Amino acid sequence: MAQFQIITGKALKNAIAGRGQQIATFTQREHQLAVSALAHLGEHNDVIYVQALYDMSPANYQRGLRLWFLEFGKCTFKANESGKGGTFIYAKSKASDIEGAMKVAPANFEKEGKESTTEAKAFNAAEYLAKVVEKLTKEGADVRVIRAVEGAQKVAAGPVVVVRNQKPLPTAAEKAASPKRAAKKADPMQAPAANAVAA
Repeated sequence: MAQFQIITGKALKNAIAGRGQQIATFTQREHQLAVSALAHLGEHNDVIYVQALYDMSPANYQRGLRLWFLEFGKCTFKANESGKGGTFIYAKSKASDIEGAMKVAPANFEKEGKESTTEAKAFNAAEYLAKVVEKLTKEGADVRVIRAVEGAQKVAAGPVVVVRNQKPLPTAAEKAASPKRAAKKADPMQAPAANAVAA
């Protein structure tokens, strides 16, 4: 069990207010130490300071620091069999990238890596409907419903069909903007776009 004094009142308010500066100072100092350890590794082919900094860092900080060292340093990492900690090993074939290491602190490295690789995936109706068919089949849904969704899946996966001289159906926004148009009776000679079939 942790042993420390509980902070109350104004002292707690001041302690929380000063926490941001402490974190910024920690991040900057840790970055300086990490780049210095990396520079030593690059010059002397020795992982002693890389290993020491890793071992002395808080457990919740070690993963980001390890990934940072592996990205910018001439080293590899062998994890312990227990899963906790491990050993850095000099890697002759790798190159140190001090300039790159100066651009991002180890504390921010993993976060920035995730942000740069996260991009919005385009919606794919065919893939979505395939999952729906799988779920319906697994749940034992009515066969007619499954076949209908499979048909929609084929349409979504197939080519886009454009019928000449056919007005597209109004979107929901257009219907909302023009209530008279929505109330207007449909032209019997105008087939809805949903009924268009590829030849």
